[in-house]
Amino acid sequence: MNKSLRFASAVLGITMSGSAALAQFDVGICGDDVWVYQHSSNPGTDPVIRLWGDGVLELNPTGYPGTLESRDLFSYGFASWDLSGVPRNYQWRGARITLTVSPDTNYDPQRYDVYLRVLTDSFDERTWIFGQGPQPVPGEFRRIVGDDSRANNGPGSTITFEIPRNLPTSILQTWARTRRMNLAFTCNADYLNERQIIRIGSSENTTYDGPRLVLR
Repeated sequence: MNKSLRFASAVLGITMSGSAALAQFDVGICGDDVWVYQHSSNPGTDPVIRLWGDGVLELNPTGYPGTLESRDLFSYGFASWDLSGVPRNYQWRGARITLTVSPDTNYDPQRYDVYLRVLTDSFDERTWIFGQGPQPVPGEFRRIVGDDSRANNGPGSTITFEIPRNLPTSILQTWARTRRMNLAFTCNADYLNERQIIRIGSSENTTYDGPRLVLR
């Protein structure tokens, strides 16, 4: 059985070959990530990904990339993991995403939130162009609120997302078919008026980790 079918069986809850299910699997730092902002000069190689919204919303209400007048109000991060190395005895029980926060972050977790959303498709950071390619899936039921309580705790601060086991089957099937997990990180912090912003390490950062995925 090929790796794609093995992972498909795993995420759909089918035990493989009678073997004991693996407790968890550290997929590691994402292979591709980009800073999604119209004025980013090096979106695929920038060591820092910056997240902000308009103080209320975390997604541009005019869509992605949105109209010219409102683009500056929103900045996202896209990340993609290769799942082809997931062992055949892994069985889907959810996952955890960990973001490492830059010490120069200025963010109030009591007022704002950081979110995780599914992307509509995969991407390659080497060829990604702002306004093209995958889009964050809108709707409140499609987002996960991150634990940002430690976002301002100095060096080594983190934000975590717990991806539940009971995701829609269509999402799990897409991850299994493509052997990639593609996600977006968003934030509703008001950068334009208050300079509230989340800065996280990208996979190119040599000081602190980029987004990390651990399958439960």
